[in-house]
Amino acid sequence: MSQSIEALENQFFLLRGSLSALTEQGATTNQLDLLRTQIAQSRTNYWTAVKKNLHDDNPEIMELVIQLNTEETSLKTTIDHLGDVAKVIDAITKAVDIGSQIVAKAVEF
Repeated sequence: MSQSIEALENQFFLLRGSLSALTEQGATTNQLDLLRTQIAQSRTNYWTAVKKNLHDDNPEIMELVIQLNTEETSLKTTIDHLGDVAKVIDAITKAVDIGSQIVAKAVEF
């Protein structure tokens, strides 16, 4: 599996796993809806990357994967030490946006 696809897959599973933690933390219905939207976008990013051709040797993709991995490390810490749910969702949104940028670089087979 390529690094970019692996990063997108890891993101999806991290976000999917965070849903219960944020629910237990008392996230509002609107916050949970936003999280579900981000999880769905993350899943779409992953499957789009699987279906298309991502060139991991492309410098732009390499930089985005580094950004995504860095963001995910920070996000894991944020989720593990839940405080402000809104900040967690903002961090999730930023991470998913980076994933969308990676997928935008994909080409059709």
